[in-house]
Amino acid sequence: MAASPSSSLRVASPPVSRGGIGLAQGRYGVRGNLELVLCDDQDGLWVLWFNGDPQDIAPEPGGPPPGEWSGALRFAPGHRYDEVGVLQSRHGPHHLELVARCGDTPHRLRWSPEAAFTTEPSPPSGPARAVTSAETTNGALWTGVLGTDGEPRVLRADPTAYPHLAWSDDTPAHALLTDSRWSAMALVAVRDATRPGVVLSGDREGLYLSPTGETHPVPAGTIAAAVPDGDSARVYVWAEGTCLDVLTPGQPGRTRRLPLPGSGDVTAVAATPVSYEPGRTDLVVRRGGQLWHLRDHGAEGTAFTATALVSRLTPAPGAGPHPVHRG
Repeated sequence: MAASPSSSLRVASPPVSRGGIGLAQGRYGVRGNLELVLCDDQDGLWVLWFNGDPQDIAPEPGGPPPGEWSGALRFAPGHRYDEVGVLQSRHGPHHLELVARCGDTPHRLRWSPEAAFTTEPSPPSGPARAVTSAETTNGALWTGVLGTDGEPRVLRADPTAYPHLAWSDDTPAHALLTDSRWSAMALVAVRDATRPGVVLSGDREGLYLSPTGETHPVPAGTIAAAVPDGDSARVYVWAEGTCLDVLTPGQPGRTRRLPLPGSGDVTAVAATPVSYEPGRTDLVVRRGGQLWHLRDHGAEGTAFTATALVSRLTPAPGAGPHPVHRG
């Protein structure tokens, strides 16, 4: 019997957040829950998870039912972050790797079942206006850093002594990278590649550099996210208006537009593939201060859903009133 929504669910809007957001499908749950990380408006980070279990799986007491978001947990106090990214690593095993930015300073954090969130030594990147990360199928961990001068760097970490990482500069030697016009950067670990693809965005133009060195144009924009799409990437770009441009670089016939709910400017986009439904990408978009959970099934005319992101928790038997979010 399917678990039906209950009127006794405890409901709350997510904490007020700012800057970039991180989204990844994790290893936990029957099918792999989503992990969402937000920068608090004033101090620290928040993490929420989306219950991706089938509807006939009973939720844990105090947790969200299948198809709903958890409450938020605050961590990493002491900094007012501007950007954060998260990936589910195979190392640890199954630790979450986070890269965040406070001002022009990158930070690395890690979640493990034993110690929860811990602060780790940061990659040797120098001052940054954007940071991003990826893990390729060969196990290498990567950090992309867009310097304050607008030039990108790609750093590779040897995971042999994980969680201790030895970083080296592995920036592709490509003339188009040495330019100050870029304002956003994303790394994407495409299928079977030993290095990630690089997405660079700016208000005049954008660029995708494949793992093998080919370059392809992408639309101009100030907000971008990317996920693997076979041997290439699926790129989501917002410049203005009511849609995201969605494209697979090098395949112009696959360009389309994804309508956005809500109103106002888009201030953050994060995306992750969903393993239990091939071709599907889940996104979290902040537009006009509201967070939205979108599901893109990968082709023009396919089903597309967008719902306001809200935490819904099942009450724990015998438990007294507790806040939905834990600061």
